[in-house]
Amino acid sequence: MFNRFLPFLFIGAVCFSKVLPADSTHSLGLGAHYWRVVDDLGSDFDDSGVSYLAAYRYSGGLVSIQPEVEVFPKEFGGGTAEFYSPQILAILGDWIYAGVGVGILYSDGDFAEDPFFMFRAGFNIIGIGPITLDINANYIFTDWGDLSSSDIDSDTITLGAMVRVKL
Repeated sequence: MFNRFLPFLFIGAVCFSKVLPADSTHSLGLGAHYWRVVDDLGSDFDDSGVSYLAAYRYSGGLVSIQPEVEVFPKEFGGGTAEFYSPQILAILGDWIYAGVGVGILYSDGDFAEDPFFMFRAGFNIIGIGPITLDINANYIFTDWGDLSSSDIDSDTITLGAMVRVKL
């Protein structure tokens, strides 16, 4: 699904690159994370996969705020429905950056009992006009057992890429 949308995003951004300011403080992004749990959890748990996310970023110079929503497949965490994860990060830096964040899992009408915390490090590759490619790595501290049929307590590592367009 995401692969079909990316060419349209790129073409649209190139067409509007003269209209949209390249130094805007606001941007919207779409991306994907390849995730893998740190511990071996046995055969009943899919210990890796791909999730998708949408994000908004307000850049205040050296410090940025980025709320985002990540969507996990229904097999994630031993669940039977898709998982959604609203998150927010405080990011320090611009071209090379590091950030800390917090989020919570949501599935089947229920929120997890406890939030999770994350560290993110990455770098931005400036593209054409308002387009930015963001490559990042994340370490997430959480207990996935809150919303699944299994009692899973394992941290997660993700590698991500996001295309952002400045507004």
